[in-house]
Amino acid sequence: MSALVARNGAPDLDKSTIDYEAIQDPGHGHSIAGWTGSGLVFLGVIIGTIGNVLFSWPMFFVGAGIVVLGPIAFLILNACGLGAKPHHNHLPPR
Repeated sequence: MSALVARNGAPDLDKSTIDYEAIQDPGHGHSIAGWTGSGLVFLGVIIGTIGNVLFSWPMFFVGAGIVVLGPIAFLILNACGLGAKPHHNHLPPR
């Protein structure tokens, strides 16, 4: 069997040898806890930035408070079981 060559001249990967069943999608943490925590931090930064631009210290500190609530909300929701599910990779050790 001849070696496959890509357009740039490098040897190409023989995709017929890939075991797609062994590859698992990590999910990248798509969870209610993750989205809620990062959404609160994002919202707090936006509110704090607007408060800073408008020289409104109360608005700035409300935004800072929301930023602090983001990780706390993440930890609480994660403890309630709404976080990312564990992934079990069944690949043999190398």
